[in-house]
Amino acid sequence: MQAEATAPVAAGERLGILDALRGWALAGVLMANMVVFIGFGYASEAERTAALGSQLDDAAELLIQWLVVGKFYSLFSLLFGIGFAVQLARLEQRGEGVPRYVRRLAVLLLIGLAHLFLLWMGDILALYALMGGLLLLFRRTSDRALLRWAVVMWAVPIGWSALIHLAGLNAAQPIYGAAMRGLTTNGVDLNISAATWFNGANYREQLAIKPAEVLLRLGDLTYQMRFTKVLGMFLIGLWVGRRALFAATPETRPLLARTMRFGIGIGLPLSFARAVLGMVAGDDGTLNFVEEALYCLSTPTLALGYAAGFCLLWNDGWQRLLAWPAPAGRMALTNYLSQSLIQILLFTGAGLALGNVFGLAFVIPFTAAIFAFQVASSGWWLARWRFGPMEWLWRSLTYGRAQPMRLAAPAIVAT
Repeated sequence: MQAEATAPVAAGERLGILDALRGWALAGVLMANMVVFIGFGYASEAERTAALGSQLDDAAELLIQWLVVGKFYSLFSLLFGIGFAVQLARLEQRGEGVPRYVRRLAVLLLIGLAHLFLLWMGDILALYALMGGLLLLFRRTSDRALLRWAVVMWAVPIGWSALIHLAGLNAAQPIYGAAMRGLTTNGVDLNISAATWFNGANYREQLAIKPAEVLLRLGDLTYQMRFTKVLGMFLIGLWVGRRALFAATPETRPLLARTMRFGIGIGLPLSFARAVLGMVAGDDGTLNFVEEALYCLSTPTLALGYAAGFCLLWNDGWQRLLAWPAPAGRMALTNYLSQSLIQILLFTGAGLALGNVFGLAFVIPFTAAIFAFQVASSGWWLARWRFGPMEWLWRSLTYGRAQPMRLAAPAIVAT
């Protein structure tokens, strides 16, 4: 019985629909992050104009901001909350519960910090681990109260934005100031664009500015009030996980259909308005506030619409198509971290230095190529081993012993 109480979830216990949705979310996160890595996010106007295909930048920016940015990390956050509900229930059935989950979060925090200090300032794992700790406080909260708290968590950033843009109270500014001083101390020329600097910086030079980048990341998280946004999606995911709404049973199907219609019907136009406004707002404080308020209204709404629509299609016979990225979803941690490494090697001076070479429209084919490779390689790996490399490390540290890795016999994994 002891062995059963200290074992991770077996492959046969996994929920294929969640692995597949996690895979699609991973693709969306890759595309959103590549906006920065490819150079567009940090490039000067002259550098953007000189890039290949720059005449398509406006159309690509509109589409990506409208349909992708924010929505897929919100899907990831939703899935984290669902996973929390499922995993905690299983742990409690095994007589474990909160202590094991706290250890799981502590390991995730260490992995996130390593990602943050060694690869990329845009890490989300450390934040997930910290907010996951707060999620434990809601594990006994009623379903209705969970939804009320989720609404509050997404309303907080609207008020926060009003303080910044309408009242001039920006708590992130001192953090940004400290980060800028850290960059100059390490010899970064602030008169050139960050895209140009990264395109010429080798890995050792990039590593030297990581502490300053961590401060920049903290400033961004504070400015956006990303903390409550993530926790808000966690809470919705916890609610969904308790009810197993993703199964689209006859009992849950009407609610999923209403969620899809509302989420897409409201989220799409609001997100479009936000994307357009974000491209023209400039430094106008009032327009910046309106744009950020629209983000808070449209992003969780559209993400929920995506998720509900996915669940309905999954149960309407679209599984073969929708399940394509499931192997990548089963290895989401490994693939998320490897996406940072791949993009560093492609787009910075640590590798091919292709930053600033391509316009924003190239994000789409680059994302398709990288993610197709990840799906194929994940399928190959999982046909031979039980876990992805980082998943194995995470589970082994969580359970305090090395987990068996190799499958008893090669399995066939659909890719």
